[in-house]
Amino acid sequence: MDRPLSSILSAPFKPQFYVAFWRSLWVFDKPLEIWWRYVFGGGAYPLTYHVRTPIGRIRATVYSFDDVRTLVECFGKIDYPARADARLIVDVGSNIGLSALYFLSRNDHVHVHLFEPLPANIERLEENLKDFQGRYTLHAVAAGIEDGSADFGWEPTGRYGGLGLTDLSGTIRVEVVDLDERLGEIIREAGDIDVLKLDVEGMERTLLDALTP
Repeated sequence: MDRPLSSILSAPFKPQFYVAFWRSLWVFDKPLEIWWRYVFGGGAYPLTYHVRTPIGRIRATVYSFDDVRTLVECFGKIDYPARADARLIVDVGSNIGLSALYFLSRNDHVHVHLFEPLPANIERLEENLKDFQGRYTLHAVAAGIEDGSADFGWEPTGRYGGLGLTDLSGTIRVEVVDLDERLGEIIREAGDIDVLKLDVEGMERTLLDALTP
């Protein structure tokens, strides 16, 4: 998938572009290749990169240009910051596990609960997280405001998808859980949550409004 020309031309005018670029020179083992793909799109996949983190070098496999964008967003732009002493993180909309890799690599003891309903994403997530067995809990469900099932829209890259989205490549029927209830269970079992990351294609406010104060 090639990146639109308008997106390419606008990128250098964004301050975060430069911050992420300089950080990436240290973080990624092939920073110039990653940024070439990030800026211009295209290229063959899958590819595996090594990333420097507080716990050492880890590997991350990307399957599309959209995954490269996510990799840069997580490790270059730090879109989902987490403190070095984080102990418990909940990642809603885990996709192929790149954000989870960032969270799990902040220290050697943090545990992450992952919510991801799309089977193709889950397969890739488990591959990316195979070096972190025992440090994450996967909930293969969609997060909602009540238990049940619903249509989940998806498209081939796996980056974009969500409940009620019918204008994508296709839909599948998925199990939906009450996120507020699940978070309560996690807190009762493991204590306070340090980071709650929501990436659910426009449902973030709906989910937040439904949470118990």
